[in-house]
Amino acid sequence: MKSEDKKIKVCIITAILPPAYGGAEVAAFKYAGRINKKKDYEVLVIGWDRTGLYMKSNLKYEFVHPVRFYDNPKDAKGILIYFQQLHHMWNCFWALLLPMWKYRKKYDFVHNFNSGFAFNRIAIFIAKLLGKKVITETSLIGDDDPVSLGRFKNWKDYLKPKFIRYLFYKMADRYVSKSEVITDLFKVSEIPMSKVVQIPYSVDTDKFFPLQNGQKQELRSKLGLPENGIIILFVGGINFRKGVHYLLDSFIQLERKYPDLKLIIAGPTYKYDQNYISEIKNKIISNKLGSKIFLTEENISNVDEFMQTSDIFVLPSRQEGFPISIIEAMSCGLAVIASDIPEISKAQINNKVDGYVFPVGEVNKLAEIMENLINNRNEMSRVGQNARSKVLENWSSEIVDRMYKNLYLSI
Repeated sequence: MKSEDKKIKVCIITAILPPAYGGAEVAAFKYAGRINKKKDYEVLVIGWDRTGLYMKSNLKYEFVHPVRFYDNPKDAKGILIYFQQLHHMWNCFWALLLPMWKYRKKYDFVHNFNSGFAFNRIAIFIAKLLGKKVITETSLIGDDDPVSLGRFKNWKDYLKPKFIRYLFYKMADRYVSKSEVITDLFKVSEIPMSKVVQIPYSVDTDKFFPLQNGQKQELRSKLGLPENGIIILFVGGINFRKGVHYLLDSFIQLERKYPDLKLIIAGPTYKYDQNYISEIKNKIISNKLGSKIFLTEENISNVDEFMQTSDIFVLPSRQEGFPISIIEAMSCGLAVIASDIPEISKAQINNKVDGYVFPVGEVNKLAEIMENLINNRNEMSRVGQNARSKVLENWSSEIVDRMYKNLYLSI
């Protein structure tokens, strides 16, 4: 960009449109909504409405261009899977080519908040054909980080669609790392560090903020939740990677000892392993916890209210990138407990200062930390206050949006 007075014109590509759920995609959509209100930006979102729910919903935004194409949700077997992947890439190409060409004068930058989907990497290829600058982000370690994307164990891998998608990935002009842990992966990858910028996800601190006790009880009543007692909250996809079963087992250890203890598991189940979902439900039923555990089974649009009404937030994940739910919970002043994985313990939580971490899968340790907080309201308040301060200093929308603006201006 030659002048800061010139409008910054951005096209955000997303493989998931609301109300469907995806952490990076939610962040992308919130970011698009924010910069759409700024006079020095022009924004366009081209998104794959894979479920058709966006078009059926009341969510209509003038800056969103949804695309539709059929994609078989079931993986083929054996060598047929590679033909299926090639066909999917072809579908993505034609679905994206028309709108990206049609609106080419409306944007100078193509911005991916996720590099894992073929949809996003095909967009990189088309953007370069159109002479646009491309920013692409890593949102999940082990999925769309440069080491995982560029890992080819034998010569046959270079004949697979994965290699083509990796070539498209390497065409980007800038790569956004969400944390220092992800940055370390870039350092051992083929991507030049001169192209890597570290920018975290952000929180709307005016929306995610702590409530006073009286306000919290009013909100609980509004949401149909018990006004008294401790509420433990999980927000995210109900799947094995998120470790929901660890949280459930820990809760079962404590619930009889603390009759007023409640657990909210807020998130969708429709797009995950249904055997896993059945195991979670059966365990709730067999332990007669229907009155103590609230399982939403769907996306919730009022995540802020669920967080504001709770006391402890738990994310027992096995694998993450830079989980937005944690910094949203911290912004609401909750006592946060999360798995001791580098993506969290090095990038977000300072153990026993502004939250707690526990070894992955150690149910007893998780239960121990939860019980300590249940019995010590002052400690719960202390870490919650520290967490809120940390968010204000590092992850507010204003801070992160300024980082993105500087990134655009630097290319």
